[in-house]
Amino acid sequence: MPPLLQRLFTYKAVRVATVLSGATTALYLVDTHKNARAFQRTSRTAWNGILIGWDYKFNFTPGKADQINDLHKRVAERILHVCQTNGGLYIKLGQGIATNSSVLPACYLTTLRALYDDASSVDYSVVEKIIQKELGKEVHEVFLSFSKLPVAAASIAQVHKATLLDGTVVAVKVQKPEIQVQIEWDLIAYRVLIKAYEYLFDLPLSFAVDYTIKHLREETDFVNEARNSELCNEYLQTDPKLRTQVYVPKVFKEHSTKQIMVAEWVDGCRATDKAAIQGMGLSPKKVMESVVDVFAHQLFISGFVHCDPHPGNVLVRKHPDNPSRHQLLLLDHGLYMRESEAFRKQYCLFWKSLFLLDKKTITEICTLWGVGDSQMLANATLLKPYNMNRSPSITPSTNTSVLDAYEIQMKLKTSLKDFLINSELLPKELIFIGRNMTIVRANNKTLGSPVNRINRMARWAVVGLGHDPSYWTSTILVDTVQHSAADTTNGRTMATRPSLGFWKSLSITLQAQLNFWMFEVALALMSIAYNVAQFKAHAERVLFGRKSDGFEAVLDDALKQRLEQEYGIRVEGDIFDA
Repeated sequence: MPPLLQRLFTYKAVRVATVLSGATTALYLVDTHKNARAFQRTSRTAWNGILIGWDYKFNFTPGKADQINDLHKRVAERILHVCQTNGGLYIKLGQGIATNSSVLPACYLTTLRALYDDASSVDYSVVEKIIQKELGKEVHEVFLSFSKLPVAAASIAQVHKATLLDGTVVAVKVQKPEIQVQIEWDLIAYRVLIKAYEYLFDLPLSFAVDYTIKHLREETDFVNEARNSELCNEYLQTDPKLRTQVYVPKVFKEHSTKQIMVAEWVDGCRATDKAAIQGMGLSPKKVMESVVDVFAHQLFISGFVHCDPHPGNVLVRKHPDNPSRHQLLLLDHGLYMRESEAFRKQYCLFWKSLFLLDKKTITEICTLWGVGDSQMLANATLLKPYNMNRSPSITPSTNTSVLDAYEIQMKLKTSLKDFLINSELLPKELIFIGRNMTIVRANNKTLGSPVNRINRMARWAVVGLGHDPSYWTSTILVDTVQHSAADTTNGRTMATRPSLGFWKSLSITLQAQLNFWMFEVALALMSIAYNVAQFKAHAERVLFGRKSDGFEAVLDDALKQRLEQEYGIRVEGDIFDA
């Protein structure tokens, strides 16, 4: 190349490099200071998403079966890195993966548990600016005192203790300033990744994307959270027992906006802190009964469900009117799910039918929901092994062979596709119901399983069906779901059925009574199993000093055995814990 051309080429290359370098620097500075690093975070997600997809596509093969566990661990660590580095909504998405890790390799749970550690917080100077922007006033114009250090920090917000000008002590929840900028980028990245993985791995993954995104958006709107807390309290007031056992702190709406929420300050210990509960002279068993009751009431009666009942959101204090009794404090009402009335009735009926071994109704409901494997759904619903042909067993056979890692994953993939035969029909409510029940179950286990959770929830399911005797017959599903009328009472859709003759009515009444007693017998058998497990756990603690989590641990072991029996999966650790 002639010297002149060489110099010209070098000059142009330097110019291009300089321009690109300047543009990259400018983009970085603008994205960092004006766009809350949204482009950087999305690029990081896209790059790691490609690497994860590539890793699974080319390393998840029969020839590398002995390396598949290492593959899962590598991917879990990559997801953890992305979530921790990006922060914000990614922390919550990662926690969601960990909560539902019972369907994922165990390393996902053990790795992603790190996301439950305390999140970072923003400086007080930033909090001051947010309050001024949202409320149009300086901090001292609204609050008599305001703690500069947060008392708690989470993925999207942090909480400060403050005092209003009238002396009322309050909790001030302040959303981190970058969340509103980042959320749309984050949700787009989430949608694209799910769609890509669905195509790449031929799995039904995207059916719940829109539903999940809707609820994540709502969780970042504190006006919506304030409204949820009010609705939660209104529903609790309809139950004479829960209205005194559960308290929802008052929200001061005049000081609350989309990014700030001011609520009554309440003191209490976590509902899983056995020592603190007993230190107040309260009963852990009665506390957990209230925990199960309040969320069962939401699932089966009100249909307005708190989807994040982890121990930090359910506190316990002495009842203000009677210090010898307890009172639950229900916090953090950002993530709620409203059940349709049709689904609520179907879900109540599904629970009742599981105890009656009513295959016809169970199968019919599963068909309505687009589910092909009713036994798998029963296992997931009760969080215990279920046998469609007999009363639920908790000690399945262990005479199984363990498949290699590749065969296990392929069998699970086939089972998932067989389970979800029509994702369009699957009620999206089941996604968040599973999260709620998994956390409640883990809370009960932490206290040593003082409550027979399954029996207690089954009774609430029956209450949710109502008092009509025909709800105990095997033909009620067709009447209530397929021929529901628009006629409503107290907001509930009622079934319209043709008038029946005397003998037909008598037959229905007798069948209903028989089914009722069968239901009671099933609960009695479950109670015997529960009491035996609890007695054994107590004896081991007293005689041998062994720590035992009681009946929930027995159910865990039985479910692990069922997974090994049916899929060849050997599950290690507390994979079913939230």
